[in-house]
Amino acid sequence: MYKTKFRVLLYMFVLCSLWITACSGTENTTSSAGFAGETAVGAENQKSEASAPATRVIETIHGEIEIPEPKRIVVDAYLPTLLLLGEKPVGATERDLGNVHIQDLIEGIESTGESATEKILELSPDLIISANSEPEIYEQLSKIAPTVIIPYETYRSVHEEVEGFGAMLGKEEEATKWLASFDEKIGELRIRMNAVMAEGETVSIFGAFGKGFYLYGDGIYRGGLAIYKELKLTPPERIKTELIDTGETFKEVSMEVLKDYAGDYIFLDESKGGTLDKDDKVWSSLEAVKQDRVFYLDAKRFWPYDPIAVLAQAQEVTDMIVAKKEKENAK
Repeated sequence: MYKTKFRVLLYMFVLCSLWITACSGTENTTSSAGFAGETAVGAENQKSEASAPATRVIETIHGEIEIPEPKRIVVDAYLPTLLLLGEKPVGATERDLGNVHIQDLIEGIESTGESATEKILELSPDLIISANSEPEIYEQLSKIAPTVIIPYETYRSVHEEVEGFGAMLGKEEEATKWLASFDEKIGELRIRMNAVMAEGETVSIFGAFGKGFYLYGDGIYRGGLAIYKELKLTPPERIKTELIDTGETFKEVSMEVLKDYAGDYIFLDESKGGTLDKDDKVWSSLEAVKQDRVFYLDAKRFWPYDPIAVLAQAQEVTDMIVAKKEKENAK
């Protein structure tokens, strides 16, 4: 009797245990499935957020513009600056691609001619950067992709330009690193220059362009940024007061007044059919001409004004003057 009762109790205990285990297993399965589902949904949300393109709002001459984190940039006039920041555009103008200072960096970039709208459209850009401020150009380009117009001479120094593009493209770290290297190299060139230039010696930049004759200041023309802004060579007083102090980057003058702007050293550009009459009495009377201290500029090397070109020009100007000084001292 007792054995029978014991078997019944044992049987009931086993059934209860199995039932509790089954319920517990179902609850755990349901809980695990629910957690997995929540994780999947969370992961999907994170993936969706991650795949959404990052954008930033920047101030332009056309007001605030929202631009994406670009993958396909087409650029006009600022190609070297993008390249030094590690950003290779898909397209650039033929003029930019002809820049002698960046020939080892442009492989794979397609030419847009002189910013041909059809070619730009074909490249499917997600951002267009241009220096052309003509309203109709902006209207055309902005229909293709977000367009940022940065007019010529917006930036008045290498630091302004590199820092400006670094901030716009989220490349601040790359900008800081490049500028540190730039400043170090410019500093070395200044030391070399200061070692040979006598105190008070001055430098002028002249140009014969077409039928006119021009003076240049510390802007984007004919090496002005390299000579005056970076190497900090001294301009004649009238170039300082009439151009540099007023922010003017060039001025047309007549041959007769050259003596009023001539420095101890003259850098001369002859372009677009412009030539200077070397037999003219005004020219031959200049002390820099008498001392053979006139340096002729290669337009291909001194017309570009981007940060990479400015560094190269500063190097060339330094080499020219140092070599001249060494030759004079050797006599």
